[in-house]
Amino acid sequence: MHRLFNLHAIAAITVLFALLADTRGRALAETPTPASSDSELSAELPPPDLPTSNVEGYTFDLQVSLRADLEGVAKEAAVYELVREEPTVESVEQLASDLGIDGSVEDRGDGSFTVSGDGELFVTLDLVQFFSSSDAAEGELPSDERAVNTAKDWLRQSKQLPPDVGEGRVVTRIDDASRMIIAFGPAEPVNVLAAYPSITVTVAADGTVLEAAIRWANIVRADVYQLMEIEQAWQMIESDQAFFDPQLAEAGLPGGTEVRGRATFSGIEIAYATSGPPGGRQYLQPVYVFTGRIRVEGDDERTFPMTAYVPALANSGAPVG
Repeated sequence: MHRLFNLHAIAAITVLFALLADTRGRALAETPTPASSDSELSAELPPPDLPTSNVEGYTFDLQVSLRADLEGVAKEAAVYELVREEPTVESVEQLASDLGIDGSVEDRGDGSFTVSGDGELFVTLDLVQFFSSSDAAEGELPSDERAVNTAKDWLRQSKQLPPDVGEGRVVTRIDDASRMIIAFGPAEPVNVLAAYPSITVTVAADGTVLEAAIRWANIVRADVYQLMEIEQAWQMIESDQAFFDPQLAEAGLPGGTEVRGRATFSGIEIAYATSGPPGGRQYLQPVYVFTGRIRVEGDDERTFPMTAYVPALANSGAPVG
C-alpha cells in the first residue's frame, strides 16, 4: 500500500496550495447548522493546526510594517465541526459497488480496509482512495471547464459528491502523461488552509477517471466566536510569534538561511485551519492571514510575496452566538 500513501501525500500537498489560491473571494453557501449550541463544542477548542516551520528551514530577522484597512476586518466568525462516520465492512462493500470494483473487502485493522478487483480501493476514517485499472488514454487534454464537469459527474454518479462541496478547479495539467488533476473544497467555510476536507480527481484525456482521493466530513456550522483584536494579532507578528511563509524560490537563498529584511503587509483576511487530533473531534476554526511583500536585505531590486498566519480566536472557550 506504499503507492497509495505516497499518492495521497502528493494529492494533499497539491490541494493545500490550490485551495489557498482558489477559495479567496468566493461567496458563502449554505451549510447545515445545529438547532442549538453544542455544549461540548462551547468548551475550549484545540489550537489550530498552523505550520510550525517552513520547508526551507528559514529563520527570520525582520522589520515589519502594516498598511492595511483594519476597519473592514471581521470581529467574530463561526467555528465548524467535522463529523465523520467510521467505515465498516458493509459500508466499504457498498462503496466498492458504487465505484464498480468487484472484489472482497479486506479488513486491515485500525479502521482501514482495502478492496482489489477491477480497480483498487483504500478506506480509512479520513480517506477514500480509489485507483482505476484503466490506463491514461493519450490525446489532447480537455478544457478546464470540461474536466471539472467530468470529475463532478463521476463523483455524482458514484455517489461520492458531498452536498456541501464547492466549485472545482484544475490544479495540475500533465500533458506528457495525458492527465489532469481537479480539486474540490468546501462551499463553506471558504479559504480553508488545510488539505482536509478536500477531494482530488485525476482525469485522463478521454474523460476516464484514473484516481480519486476523498478526504471529507460533514461540515457542521456550530458556535460563533469573538475574534482577537486585530491590533493584538499584529503585535504577535511584531514579536515574531506568527508563522511566516515567504515565497523566496527566486531569491536563491539556501535552506536554513536567516532571512533579514523588511516585510510590509497590506492585506488581512480570515481563513480556516483544522484543529483537534486526527481520529478525534476535529474542527475548522478561523485564523488571521496577513499578506504583503518582503524585501530581502542585500536585494534592492526585487520584493517577494509574504504571508503571516496568526490564530484568530480571542477566547476559544467563549462563543458569542
